[in-house]
Formats: sequence, structure tokens, C-alpha cells
Amino acid sequence: MIGLTSNLWPSAEYQFSAGADAVDRLAPRLFEAVWRTRLDRPGFAVVVMPESPTSRELRRFMLELVDAFGTVAVGQGLPRFVPERLGRFDQQVTSKFHRDGAPAASLLVLGYEPTSVRSQLFVADAECAARDEGMTVAAFLSANNPMFPAGEHRLSRYITEVVFPQDVPCVVLINNSLSTDDIPECPLGVLHKAVIRSPDPAARRVINSVGLMYAGETSTKMKTREEIEHFKQRDDLD
Repeated sequence: MIGLTSNLWPSAEYQFSAGADAVDRLAPRLFEAVWRTRLDRPGFAVVVMPESPTSRELRRFMLELVDAFGTVAVGQGLPRFVPERLGRFDQQVTSKFHRDGAPAASLLVLGYEPTSVRSQLFVADAECAARDEGMTVAAFLSANNPMFPAGEHRLSRYITEVVFPQDVPCVVLINNSLSTDDIPECPLGVLHKAVIRSPDPAARRVINSVGLMYAGETSTKMKTREEIEHFKQRDDLD
């Protein structure tokens, strides 16, 4: 694996505190940072929780944030966000740079629970790399597959290590979109990867995951009220 040392974005540009603002005041700032249509925004953000909410409280906060995020979108003439994926899992496997399988315009909201398993999260701005090469992002990724070392190396100048504390709950928002001519003003997403330095089978690294799409998207089904309520209340893992 090549060394991931570049930091395209300083933490002051993407790190927020849940205690500094109410959710409805925090959401517009997060929307501006994450749901970008220009490359002068990060495309991701971290919300650090001020206290130590329980897992269920963390998930409720995530869904409140999703609702507030959707209100901002509607205020800008965009569709509201709806969940197409809900999950809880113990993630202790290093991944490659990727975007999660989802509609072209999609958003990830990840609730990290406190853990003793040390890890790193990186994002790579393939949209910015493609622009600098004079290519579409689809063409750039086809020619430089980041699942392989050579492709990852082509992204090295566009990588940010996402800094956040691992001993308190945090919420990470990632623009998971892939720009396409089929969607006017399609948001510009980023790729992400996790590096787990020392997996620990005796511990857990729990991530609560909500995958969002625009209301009206027909390529997949939105989750029902019952499924959302189950996500809020469940204690088991996928």
C-alpha cells in the first residue's frame, strides 16, 4: 500500500461540533460543505458529539440530521432525501478507495460509536483529479481504477485523512455521488476508504450507516417507516 500522506482539506473546513448549534442551524453548514456542486468544498464532514450519547441516541441524532438536511435541500429547490439503506456493522477490515453502490446522487451518514480499535478514514477527490486531467470522473476512474495501487497513486494529491476522535461518538457525512450528465447540477462526490491497523476480535468497531438518495429515485426502493423505526431501536448487528 502506498503512503497516504496528502491532506487536501484541513480539519477546520470539515469538522463541526453538535454542541455548538442545534440540528436545524447545523444542517445548512453541513449541506454547504458536503452536498457540493463546486470543487471548492470538501464533499464530506464530521460532526463530533459533545457528550456520550447511547447508540440509540446517536442513531436518533443521525435521523434528525437527515431530516434537517432534507429541509435545506428542499429550500434550494432540490428533492428531499430518503433512506435507501440502513445498517449496523462491526467494520474491522481495511478497504480500498470506493463509492458505495447507490444511485448517482447519494449521501452516506455514518455514526461511529466509541471503540478501542484504532483506524484511519481517508477520502479521495476523484472529481478534482478528473478535472485536472481534463476528463469526466467516469473516464478517469475507468482509466485509473483506485482498487489497484497504480490507480490509487494517481489520486495521491487529492487525498485527505479525515481526523476525528475515536473515543467519543461522531457522525461522518460523505457525498457518495458520481456526477453524470443525466442529472442536472449533479453533486460532486468523493471516494472513501478505511484502514484498520490492528483488528481486534475481542472488541467492536460499530458503524451505524444510513444511505440516502433523492425522493423519487426509481433505481431502488426507499426504506419504510417500519424499517426506519427498527433501525432506531435495534441492538443487533448485520
